[in-house]
Amino acid sequence: SAREAKLSAEKKNRHLKLNKNNLNFQGLSHELWCEGGEERFIINMIHESLLFKNHCHWFSTLVSKQTTLPAIYAELKKEKISTIRTIDMAQGQKKSRIVAWSFMPF
Repeated sequence: SAREAKLSAEKKNRHLKLNKNNLNFQGLSHELWCEGGEERFIINMIHESLLFKNHCHWFSTLVSKQTTLPAIYAELKKEKISTIRTIDMAQGQKKSRIVAWSFMPF
């Protein structure tokens, strides 16, 4: 939500000891958050990828929250997508990952 995005930016700024009151990313509100959060956004993306499964080899998304992974994997399994790769990344204390999936066997 917009409120969660604002609170997250404030927490980050406090942690970095910055005197800023703006969001981490600039853009319109509908570009910065999704009702249902990261989990809903990525599940929607998985459903949309079904429409293009014969046109694209790989689909991928950045996943910020580790807690989002079980729902993503469950949705991919539900849609019978068996080719899934997860790439863990870290920069300092920030950890994230890329989840990629394909409808083609590899």
